[in-house]
Amino acid sequence: MIEPFFFGPNNEQLFAIYHPPIGGSGQVLTVICPPLFIEYMRTQLALRELAISLAESGQHVLRFDYRGTGDSFGELSETAVSDWVDDIALAVREGRDLTGCNVVRLLGVRAGALLACRSAGASSDVERFVLWDPVPDGAAYLHGLRRMQAAIVDLHPPLSRAERRETLHEYAGHRLSERMLDQLRLLDASAYASVPKSKLHVVSTSSEVGFPVPGVATGVTPFACDWETNLADRMMAKPVLEQLRTCLTIT
Repeated sequence: MIEPFFFGPNNEQLFAIYHPPIGGSGQVLTVICPPLFIEYMRTQLALRELAISLAESGQHVLRFDYRGTGDSFGELSETAVSDWVDDIALAVREGRDLTGCNVVRLLGVRAGALLACRSAGASSDVERFVLWDPVPDGAAYLHGLRRMQAAIVDLHPPLSRAERRETLHEYAGHRLSERMLDQLRLLDASAYASVPKSKLHVVSTSSEVGFPVPGVATGVTPFACDWETNLADRMMAKPVLEQLRTCLTIT
């Protein structure tokens, strides 16, 4: 049974969905750290399908929304990247308390990969980090959001000069505070380098984009995840999900 619930401080509660293991007590907890903004919406169904598949394999799975996103409390305009980093640590603690699991694995998608490694990279609580198309750093991610913004504008009828001027302040359809922009720019590859290489597993859908830390196990899946194009499409990348499932369940 899929169980939605809220956890965390009363005024900053996070929305989560717990997928209990099917056919056993389960010894492994996987916490899914989703991508941000438009990528969150595009991968929501795919990550739900992956969570169900992991539960069917005998794992506990916890999905959650960062503060100020999805169904969690808070406003995006009042949220900082540091809050999201704290949210991941809180989700891991909540998942462990809920399930009693000592073996924890994190799945981070795109910017969620960067946040997951920043949050738990130096912690011994997480046994494995599986990263789906991780962004190299916060600055590159912001540049990508601006390219997405240009694509969004192109999808709409001609805008007035005033409307077009307004869009210049948006990142993939979102207005981000200066504090959030500053903190995103400060996120760099040191977040990934803080994780022992033996714990990192990268699943990439492009052979052209290299992971910023050399010597990390990387599997390239021949599936075109066009993160910056086809923005209206929901992403059901079954070959990618199969590889992610393998990385998260292999002993």
